[in-house]
Amino acid sequence: MNGRIAIVKYMQHNITDHIDPLTGEVNDTSLAEDACQHFDDYIGDEIPEKYFDYSLEVAERYEIKTGVKAGSLSKVSGYINSIPGGSL
Repeated sequence: MNGRIAIVKYMQHNITDHIDPLTGEVNDTSLAEDACQHFDDYIGDEIPEKYFDYSLEVAERYEIKTGVKAGSLSKVSGYINSIPGGSL
């Protein structure tokens, strides 16, 4: 069982591997999966809920820090779809 500080530190260090290049949003699910795999902390073959809680917290802090807002994909896709011949 790994502690919160170690898990959060790992997530903060590796968060850029889990950013959608189109939207800038963090994929908190893949961040949780990555950290659980790194620490080999599965319960059976399930990821403990704490990993999802921590990844959501880390992702929200990162997105606030960088100015990414939830739902930014809809703005981008709306813009792309407004271009003749553009679609997502």
